[in-house]
Amino acid sequence: MSNFKDKSPSRKRYRMIQTAAYYRAEKRGFANGDPVKDWLEAEKEIDALFPYPEEVAAGKQEGAAYRRLLAEFKKILAGAQDKINADTIRHAFDRASGELKELGEFFPETVDRAGKRLKQEVAAAVEKMGPRWNTLSEKSHGLFGIWKDKSGRFVNQASTALNDWLHRDRDKNGQEKEG
Repeated sequence: MSNFKDKSPSRKRYRMIQTAAYYRAEKRGFANGDPVKDWLEAEKEIDALFPYPEEVAAGKQEGAAYRRLLAEFKKILAGAQDKINADTIRHAFDRASGELKELGEFFPETVDRAGKRLKQEVAAAVEKMGPRWNTLSEKSHGLFGIWKDKSGRFVNQASTALNDWLHRDRDKNGQEKEG
């Protein structure tokens, strides 16, 4: 006999998927369909609407790791003196990631996902800046505001360095390389 009073998240999820799969089959008149496909599509639908509590917690951890990684990355880049290139940026990113992993506050995989997100954010910001690097300000350009008081020559180097750093991690189609 089934216990309908079971309120566990996994039981609730199961029942919601079961119901959604049933309605999918009913919609097609219970004919000419695949019950497994109905179940899998229902599962995707429910999981998109209601993530597991573990996923929510993991998302919060990744957000916290991202904020820490961003702060450390900015701090390291702010210390760049007269010359900057893609290797300087790569080193800053690797150092910030390594330090965060060494703290042991986050799983290495969480730091890696946060790092991937940071690279995506940097890429979007670089693209958004385009040729307007001469108008840097802390308020309008977030990460790049760390260089607002640097010389125009340095800012141009930084622009080139960021583009080079980002392109080294992309394949010929512009997608991030695995590994």
